[in-house]
Amino acid sequence: MPKAGEVAQIERFFAGVDAQAGTRFMLDKPFSHDDCPRYLVELGRVLTLLPPPPARVLDLGVGMGWTTVFLALRGYHVVGQDICGDAIELARRNAARYGVTTAEFAVTDYESMTYRDEFDAALFYDALHHAEDERAALAGVSAALKPGGVCLAVEPGEGHATSAPTLEYVARYGVTEKDMPPRHVIDVARGVGFRSFRVYSRDLEPTPVLVADLDARPAASRAAPFPGRIATSLRFARKALRALLKGTCAEDGQQLFGTPVPKPEPELRESAIIWMRK
Repeated sequence: MPKAGEVAQIERFFAGVDAQAGTRFMLDKPFSHDDCPRYLVELGRVLTLLPPPPARVLDLGVGMGWTTVFLALRGYHVVGQDICGDAIELARRNAARYGVTTAEFAVTDYESMTYRDEFDAALFYDALHHAEDERAALAGVSAALKPGGVCLAVEPGEGHATSAPTLEYVARYGVTEKDMPPRHVIDVARGVGFRSFRVYSRDLEPTPVLVADLDARPAASRAAPFPGRIATSLRFARKALRALLKGTCAEDGQQLFGTPVPKPEPELRESAIIWMRK
C-alpha cells in the first residue's frame, strides 16, 4: 500500500481508539497488556544497553508513546517520533498524565528525518520492521546520532511477515510488515555508517547458570559427617564443572580444554535486540 494510504488507515485507527473505552487500555501499556512481562524484561535490557540518563534519546515509531514516557520517567531526554499525528496527540496526552517534562514528540517520517548529530542514542522498539525503506531509516538515525552514539533495534526475526497474526493485522490495518532479522539489520546498518554490533536474545525465559540441581544429591550424602560431606560435595562439583565445560568454547574460538575448534558463525535469524554503534 502507498505510504499516504497507510498513514490514512493508521490515523483512522487511532481516531477510533480515542473515541472508545480502549483508550485507557492503550495508554496504560505496558501494564495493561497481556505481553507486559515481555515488555518489562525487554525494556530492562534496553536500559542496560543505553548510555545512562540524562542522555538524549531518539525514540522511533512510538505510536502512543509508552516507550517514550518510560524512558523519560527513567531520566532520559527523549524525542518520540511517529508518522501518525493522531497517535502523537495521544502520546502527548500520555506524557502529560504522568507529569513527564523531559519528553517531546514529533510527527515525522523516520525514513526522511533531518536531525544531525543531536542524539546520544536511538531506539526502534518493534518499529523498524514497519519501514518501507529500512536503509533510509537507519541512514537517518546514523545522521541523527552524535559520533559514538548507539542505536538499539528490538525487532522480529524471520517468519514474522508471514505469520497468521501478522497477516491478519495487515489485512485489518494495511500497515507494512517485514521480517527484520539481525543479519539483515546489521548488513544494512554497516552500509550507512554503523561500525560495531552486538546481538542479544529476546527470549523471555531466564537463562540457567547451573547445569544440574544442587539439591538432587541423595539425602544420605547431605546428612553425612562433615569430612564425608566435603568429599561428596567435591565429587559433585567436579561432575557439574565437567558438564558445564563440555563443548564450551572461548571467545577466540579455542576450546577451553582439548583440541581447538572453530567458533560457529551465528545465523542471526531470530527475533533479537540489536546494538549498533556509530
